[in-house]
Amino acid sequence: MWREIILFLTLVWPAIVVADDTILQFYRPFTATTKHPLAVVAGTQSGECLQQSQRLTREDAWRCVAKSIVYDPCFVKPFDSHKEVICPESPWSAKSVQINVASPLDNSHHNILDMSRTYPWAIELTNGEKCQAVESGESYDGLPLRYRCSGQTALIGHVQRCAATWKMLQHNTVGISTVEIGKAWF
Repeated sequence: MWREIILFLTLVWPAIVVADDTILQFYRPFTATTKHPLAVVAGTQSGECLQQSQRLTREDAWRCVAKSIVYDPCFVKPFDSHKEVICPESPWSAKSVQINVASPLDNSHHNILDMSRTYPWAIELTNGEKCQAVESGESYDGLPLRYRCSGQTALIGHVQRCAATWKMLQHNTVGISTVEIGKAWF
C-alpha cells in the first residue's frame, strides 16, 4: 500500500507542482516553432528604426515608424544586411509587416533582455485571456496601466514575480482583482 502511494506521489506530484509555474516564452520571429506561428509578411514598407523598443527591452527589438505608423516591437533579422525588420501584430498572430531601413541597424547599444526584470511584451493569463503591452501613460488609482487584454480588461501595476506563478492586478468594470499569469512572452 505505501509503495503504491509513494509511486503515485513520485510520478504525479512533480506534474502538479510544475503545472502552475508561469511559462516564459521567447519569441523567435525568424524561426519555425511550435510555441507561436511563424511571421508571415502581409506588407513591406520603407521606414526608420531609431531606438530600442519601448514595449520590450530586448537587444534585437526596435521601435520603428513607417507611413506615420509606429510599430513596436520590431525584430531585426540576425543575418543578412540588418536593413530589414519584422513587426508582428502579437506573438499569437502570424501577420507581420516588414520594414526596410536605409542604414544597417546596430543592436550593440541596446539593453539586453533580463526576464527577471523586463516587462513581457505580451501575457497570457491562466484563464486564457491575452494581453499586450501598451504605452498609454494612463494610470488607475496611482498604478500605471501596462497591458490591455482581449476581454476589455487591463493589467495595472507591477508584475509580481515572487512565486513560481507570476501575478498582476487586473482592472475591469467590476473592480480590481489579482490574476495569475500562465505565459509571459519576451
